[in-house]
Amino acid sequence: MAVRPTHWPRALHSARQLADIALDFDCAASMPIDPAARQAMAEALTLDLGNPSSTHGKGQAGRALVEWGRGQLAEALGVAPRELVLTSGATEANALAWRGVLDPLLAAGRTPTVLTSAVEHASVRALAADYRQRGVRVVELPVDDQGQWREETLDTLVASADLAFVSLIWVHNETGVVHPVARVAHAARSRGALVHTDGTQAMGRQAIDPSMLGVDAITLSGHKFGGPPGTGALWLRPGTSLQAVQPGHQELGMRGGTENVLGIVGLGAAATTLAARLVEAPRVRRLRDRLATGLAELGGQRNAVAAPDQDSGHIAHVSFVGLDAPRLVMALDLAGLAVSAGSACASGTVEPSHVTRAMFGDGEAGRALARGAVRFSVGPHHEDRDVDRAIALTAQVVGRLRQAAAARHW
Repeated sequence: MAVRPTHWPRALHSARQLADIALDFDCAASMPIDPAARQAMAEALTLDLGNPSSTHGKGQAGRALVEWGRGQLAEALGVAPRELVLTSGATEANALAWRGVLDPLLAAGRTPTVLTSAVEHASVRALAADYRQRGVRVVELPVDDQGQWREETLDTLVASADLAFVSLIWVHNETGVVHPVARVAHAARSRGALVHTDGTQAMGRQAIDPSMLGVDAITLSGHKFGGPPGTGALWLRPGTSLQAVQPGHQELGMRGGTENVLGIVGLGAAATTLAARLVEAPRVRRLRDRLATGLAELGGQRNAVAAPDQDSGHIAHVSFVGLDAPRLVMALDLAGLAVSAGSACASGTVEPSHVTRAMFGDGEAGRALARGAVRFSVGPHHEDRDVDRAIALTAQVVGRLRQAAAARHW
């Protein structure tokens, strides 16, 4: 069936209605665009820029803005601008790391071993599945019922024969658990493996010092810290060699294609706010704790409870046993509260996420926890009144759904 084109005013009106939700507690999926990024992009949009690869003035104006954005992100991370490969986001950065390491090894006839975990982002799980089919041995770190890696398995798995690549999430996007990446990185690099971490959720919540973390590559995503969607980067330790996935002269030969100038401007402007976001992190943690306490009083079981140094402080992962998480999320949305049943990249499915299944197992009690698991995530733009309103709306919706469930079972 042919799709009829929609005029822009109508499309804009429809999008505005959908986006005009009273409370957004799904910040782990995407943060609101920071005013600094919005302003910088609006100002850049007034310029008649050329292709950044062109040598004339218009092209060099575009190039200057690309390098400005790269420089701001590099300064925020404390790295050299040349160490950053700008991408369209975290998914592309993850793919660049995986394919850049593994494709040359496979072409050389090696059968490498990759160490990852049972709770990686969907983009990494897709890569793992692809390389399994191509003969790569992919080993997964299991997790406990709080979502943390099982310590007793770490040393054994890191010592795997022909370990060539390690790819592990740092701050978990669904649970908020902070994983001990530095410990694994030290052990794996001493055996000659290249270590990559998905640092998407860490930006603005953890102090990122690549030299201290000890990894070779870090994935970053702009829209998780106030930049525009469709922007990101892969940091590479100096001397790290990856094969380009899409060859071209852009990005030092690592990523072909004309750069997203406006997006990179927004990414760079958002990076200038990272220090302020770190200052706000304790307040965000306090709000998250207030929210988690309120949800527990409604009968929600808080999951992934961790010590402060293993807790990002912005996610409340809660199970409402007896309720169906996708139905709860939809009802909350209609009530004016945005939350998520698992990560955004896995939402839309009726099955519990792979993360909750890995945490809770296949027993009846575990399945009930997984089916009712919802993620609330807090940002620096929230206030106490927002948290109180979110708790009140959740109380109304949970009460209504429980009454309906009881009536069905009567």
